[in-house]
Amino acid sequence: RIVLSGTGGLMRIFSSGAQTALDSGRCDSRALVKLMPSGTDPLCLWDDRGNISYGGDIYVGRPGRFTCSPVSSTGDYSARNFDITLSGLDPEAIGLVESAAWHQRPILFQRAIISVDAPQILNISPEFAGFMDTAEWGEVVDGLTSLIIHCESSSREYSRTGSRTASNADQRQRDPNDGFLSFSQSAVSTTIQWGTSPQAPPKQKQGGFLGFLRDLL
Repeated sequence: RIVLSGTGGLMRIFSSGAQTALDSGRCDSRALVKLMPSGTDPLCLWDDRGNISYGGDIYVGRPGRFTCSPVSSTGDYSARNFDITLSGLDPEAIGLVESAAWHQRPILFQRAIISVDAPQILNISPEFAGFMDTAEWGEVVDGLTSLIIHCESSSREYSRTGSRTASNADQRQRDPNDGFLSFSQSAVSTTIQWGTSPQAPPKQKQGGFLGFLRDLL
Protein backbone atom coordinates (compact mmCIF):
# COMPACT_ATOMS: atom_id res chain seq x y z
CA ARG A 1 0.00 0.00 0.00
CA ILE A 2 1.24 3.50 -0.89
CA VAL A 3 0.61 6.24 1.66
CA LEU A 4 1.12 9.98 1.15
CA SER A 5 1.90 11.83 4.35
CA GLY A 6 0.35 15.18 5.13
CA THR A 7 3.66 17.01 5.48
CA GLY A 8 6.03 17.47 2.61
CA GLY A 9 4.26 14.97 0.34
CA LEU A 10 6.52 12.12 1.47
CA MET A 11 5.44 8.83 -0.08
CA ARG A 12 5.83 5.55 1.79
CA ILE A 13 5.12 2.02 0.66
CA PHE A 14 4.00 -0.37 3.41
CA SER A 15 3.51 -4.10 3.33
CA SER A 16 0.01 -5.42 3.95
CA GLY A 17 1.02 -6.72 7.39
CA ALA A 18 2.48 -3.36 8.39
CA GLN A 19 -0.60 -1.51 7.16
CA THR A 20 -2.87 -3.79 9.17
CA ALA A 21 -0.79 -3.22 12.30
CA LEU A 22 -0.81 0.55 11.70
CA ASP A 23 -4.59 0.60 11.27
CA SER A 24 -5.08 -1.37 14.49
CA GLY A 25 -2.43 0.52 16.46
CA ARG A 26 -0.69 -2.76 17.42
CA CYS A 27 2.79 -1.70 16.33
CA ASP A 28 5.81 0.36 17.26
CA SER A 29 8.77 1.85 15.39
CA ARG A 30 12.52 1.41 15.76
CA ALA A 31 15.49 3.22 14.22
CA LEU A 32 18.23 1.46 12.24
CA VAL A 33 21.50 3.24 11.51
CA LYS A 34 24.28 2.02 9.22
CA LEU A 35 27.59 3.91 9.31
CA MET A 36 30.04 2.98 6.57
CA PRO A 37 33.57 4.22 7.35
CA SER A 38 36.39 3.37 4.98
CA GLY A 39 38.72 0.45 5.68
CA THR A 40 36.45 -1.34 8.18
CA ASP A 41 33.15 -3.19 8.40
CA PRO A 42 29.96 -1.11 8.58
CA LEU A 43 28.73 -0.14 12.03
CA CYS A 44 25.07 -1.18 12.22
CA LEU A 45 22.93 -0.26 15.23
CA TRP A 46 19.28 -0.35 16.15
CA ASP A 47 17.51 1.01 19.22
CA ASP A 48 16.23 -2.23 20.72
CA ARG A 49 17.67 -5.26 22.45
CA GLY A 50 19.35 -8.20 20.74
CA ASN A 51 20.72 -8.44 17.23
CA ILE A 52 18.79 -8.56 13.97
CA SER A 53 19.86 -9.40 10.42
CA TYR A 54 18.70 -7.26 7.52
CA GLY A 55 20.13 -6.78 4.03
CA GLY A 56 23.15 -8.94 4.80
CA ASP A 57 24.12 -6.82 7.84
CA ILE A 58 23.89 -7.57 11.55
CA TYR A 59 22.34 -4.70 13.51
CA VAL A 60 23.49 -4.67 17.12
CA GLY A 61 20.92 -3.65 19.71
CA ARG A 62 21.89 -0.47 21.56
CA PRO A 63 18.71 0.90 23.18
CA GLY A 64 19.30 4.39 24.52
CA ARG A 65 22.87 4.51 23.21
CA PHE A 66 22.16 6.63 20.14
CA THR A 67 19.66 9.29 19.12
CA CYS A 68 18.82 10.77 15.72
CA SER A 69 17.48 14.17 14.79
CA PRO A 70 14.12 14.42 12.99
CA VAL A 71 14.24 13.84 9.24
CA SER A 72 12.49 16.46 7.13
CA SER A 73 11.56 16.37 3.46
CA THR A 74 11.98 19.25 1.03
CA GLY A 75 10.63 19.99 -2.41
CA ASP A 76 13.68 21.82 -3.72
CA TYR A 77 17.31 20.76 -4.28
CA SER A 78 18.59 21.90 -0.88
CA ALA A 79 20.69 19.48 1.17
CA ARG A 80 18.97 18.19 4.28
CA ASN A 81 20.97 17.95 7.46
CA PHE A 82 20.86 15.01 9.82
CA ASP A 83 22.59 14.48 13.19
CA ILE A 84 23.23 11.24 15.03
CA THR A 85 24.52 11.17 18.61
CA LEU A 86 26.37 8.10 19.90
CA SER A 87 26.51 8.08 23.70
CA GLY A 88 28.24 5.99 26.34
CA LEU A 89 31.49 5.62 24.38
CA ASP A 90 34.44 4.27 26.38
CA PRO A 91 38.14 4.87 25.55
CA GLU A 92 38.27 1.75 23.38
CA ALA A 93 35.31 2.93 21.29
CA ILE A 94 36.85 6.39 21.04
CA GLY A 95 40.04 4.87 19.67
CA LEU A 96 38.10 2.93 17.05
CA VAL A 97 36.28 6.06 15.91
CA GLU A 98 39.43 8.16 15.70
CA SER A 99 41.30 5.50 13.73
CA ALA A 100 38.53 5.08 11.12
CA ALA A 101 38.24 7.19 7.96
CA TRP A 102 34.64 8.31 8.35
CA HIS A 103 34.71 11.80 6.75
CA GLN A 104 32.44 11.98 3.66
CA ARG A 105 31.57 8.32 4.03
CA PRO A 106 27.98 7.03 3.56
CA ILE A 107 25.34 6.79 6.25
CA LEU A 108 21.90 5.20 6.01
CA PHE A 109 19.04 5.76 8.45
CA GLN A 110 15.99 3.49 8.24
CA ARG A 111 12.75 3.15 10.17
CA ALA A 112 11.35 -0.24 11.11
CA ILE A 113 7.75 -1.05 12.02
CA ILE A 114 7.55 -3.92 14.49
CA SER A 115 4.61 -5.84 15.85
CA VAL A 116 3.80 -5.54 19.56
CA ASP A 117 2.06 -8.92 19.57
CA ALA A 118 5.08 -10.91 18.35
CA PRO A 119 8.80 -10.09 17.94
CA GLN A 120 8.51 -9.51 14.21
CA ILE A 121 9.65 -6.74 11.86
CA LEU A 122 6.77 -5.87 9.55
CA ASN A 123 8.32 -3.18 7.39
CA ILE A 124 11.61 -1.28 6.94
CA SER A 125 11.81 1.92 4.91
CA PRO A 126 14.73 4.34 4.41
CA GLU A 127 14.38 7.87 5.80
CA PHE A 128 17.80 9.39 5.19
CA ALA A 129 20.77 8.59 2.96
CA GLY A 130 23.82 10.81 2.86
CA PHE A 131 27.37 11.37 4.01
CA MET A 132 29.05 11.92 7.36
CA ASP A 133 30.45 15.44 7.25
CA THR A 134 31.73 16.71 10.61
CA ALA A 135 31.83 15.35 14.16
CA GLU A 136 32.32 16.69 17.64
CA TRP A 137 33.01 15.00 20.96
CA GLY A 138 30.86 15.65 24.00
CA GLU A 139 31.91 16.11 27.59
CA VAL A 140 33.58 13.15 29.32
CA VAL A 141 31.61 11.93 32.35
CA ASP A 142 32.86 8.96 34.41
CA GLY A 143 35.17 7.95 31.57
CA LEU A 144 32.39 7.90 28.98
CA THR A 145 31.62 10.46 26.30
CA SER A 146 29.33 11.05 23.34
CA LEU A 147 29.95 11.72 19.67
CA ILE A 148 27.72 13.92 17.51
CA ILE A 149 28.04 13.27 13.77
CA HIS A 150 26.66 15.91 11.42
CA CYS A 151 25.57 14.53 8.05
CA GLU A 152 24.47 15.91 4.70
CA SER A 153 21.88 14.22 2.52
CA SER A 154 22.54 12.86 -0.94
CA SER A 155 20.33 15.62 -2.37
CA ARG A 156 23.39 17.88 -2.38
CA GLU A 157 24.38 16.11 -5.60
CA TYR A 158 21.28 17.37 -7.42
CA SER A 159 22.61 20.89 -7.96
CA ARG A 160 26.05 19.83 -9.15
CA THR A 161 26.79 20.22 -12.84
CA GLY A 162 29.21 18.21 -14.94
CA SER A 163 30.49 18.04 -18.49
CA ARG A 164 27.87 15.57 -19.71
CA THR A 165 25.19 16.85 -22.08
CA ALA A 166 22.10 15.38 -23.69
CA SER A 167 23.57 15.35 -27.18
CA ASN A 168 24.32 12.77 -29.84
CA ALA A 169 28.09 13.45 -29.68
CA ASP A 170 28.18 12.90 -25.91
CA GLN A 171 26.05 9.77 -26.13
CA ARG A 172 28.30 8.32 -28.84
CA GLN A 173 31.24 8.65 -26.45
CA ARG A 174 29.44 6.31 -24.05
CA ASP A 175 28.41 3.89 -26.79
CA PRO A 176 29.30 4.41 -30.49
CA ASN A 177 26.25 2.36 -31.50
CA ASP A 178 23.76 4.29 -29.37
CA GLY A 179 21.88 6.67 -31.66
CA PHE A 180 19.09 7.49 -29.20
CA LEU A 181 19.91 11.21 -29.28
CA SER A 182 20.79 11.42 -32.99
CA PHE A 183 17.74 13.60 -33.72
CA SER A 184 17.99 15.75 -30.59
CA GLN A 185 19.58 18.71 -32.40
CA SER A 186 17.07 18.85 -35.25
CA ALA A 187 14.17 18.28 -32.89
CA VAL A 188 14.83 21.65 -31.26
CA SER A 189 13.96 23.59 -34.43
CA THR A 190 11.39 21.21 -35.95
CA THR A 191 7.82 22.52 -36.13
CA ILE A 192 5.20 19.89 -35.40
CA GLN A 193 1.62 20.49 -36.57
CA TRP A 194 -0.98 19.07 -34.21
CA GLY A 195 -4.43 18.15 -35.51
CA THR A 196 -5.71 18.78 -39.05
CA SER A 197 -4.35 21.52 -41.28
CA PRO A 198 -6.70 24.53 -41.63
CA GLN A 199 -8.45 24.79 -45.02
CA ALA A 200 -10.24 27.68 -46.70
CA PRO A 201 -14.01 27.41 -46.47
CA PRO A 202 -15.77 26.43 -49.74
CA LYS A 203 -17.21 29.26 -51.83
CA GLN A 204 -20.93 29.76 -51.57
CA LYS A 205 -22.93 29.80 -54.79
CA GLN A 206 -25.05 32.86 -55.38
CA GLY A 207 -28.51 32.46 -56.78
CA GLY A 208 -30.46 34.58 -59.24
CA PHE A 209 -29.01 36.67 -62.03
CA LEU A 210 -25.64 37.23 -60.24
CA GLY A 211 -25.20 33.50 -59.80
CA PHE A 212 -25.92 32.93 -63.48
CA LEU A 213 -23.25 35.45 -64.50
CA ARG A 214 -20.70 33.92 -62.01
CA ASP A 215 -21.22 30.48 -63.53
CA LEU A 216 -20.65 31.88 -67.02
CA LEU A 217 -17.40 33.59 -65.98
